[in-house]
Amino acid sequence: MPGIDHEMPIELIRNRPETALELLRHVTGMPMPPFVAARVEAADCTQPGPIERRADSVVVVRDETGTAVLAVIVEVQLGRDAGKRFSWPVYVATLRSQHKCDTAEEMVTTIQDFDYLGEKYFSHWLDKGREEGRAEGEINSILMVLDARGLEISDEARERIRQCEDLSQLSTWVRRAATVTSADDLFA
Repeated sequence: MPGIDHEMPIELIRNRPETALELLRHVTGMPMPPFVAARVEAADCTQPGPIERRADSVVVVRDETGTAVLAVIVEVQLGRDAGKRFSWPVYVATLRSQHKCDTAEEMVTTIQDFDYLGEKYFSHWLDKGREEGRAEGEINSILMVLDARGLEISDEARERIRQCEDLSQLSTWVRRAATVTSADDLFA
């Protein structure tokens, strides 16, 4: 409408605060909670004092020019915390203001989330650890069998056995340890 300035709608809200609720309901379809009164209160959204808020982690995605194109807030929640629904929007608003880009918040909350992260990012370490554990078990088996049979194991043979990481070779040596007449015969 021509001639409407910024102050006119604000005056309407100041004179009849319920108008803001009616507009919100009309535009969004959102039902209004039961209320006794709606009042215009201080419009100053400045924090009363410095309040430190830190997300668990923030990932900022940048384009080839270095401009932020997306910020992702990552929060790990191991239990329910009803107060978080009031602090998380502050994280989003702050990062949007700082980086001038879209911002998303992601919660990692369940055992399934941790299983997914573990499988996706740590499985190679787990596999390596399992393989090292199997190799260590085979090495110990070779040395125990040779020792139980009363065979002397030279420092060189012991070192060669301990340095081997090939599970197939170690398995062969375990079988040979049961029948050889000397530790050096393992390597024949």
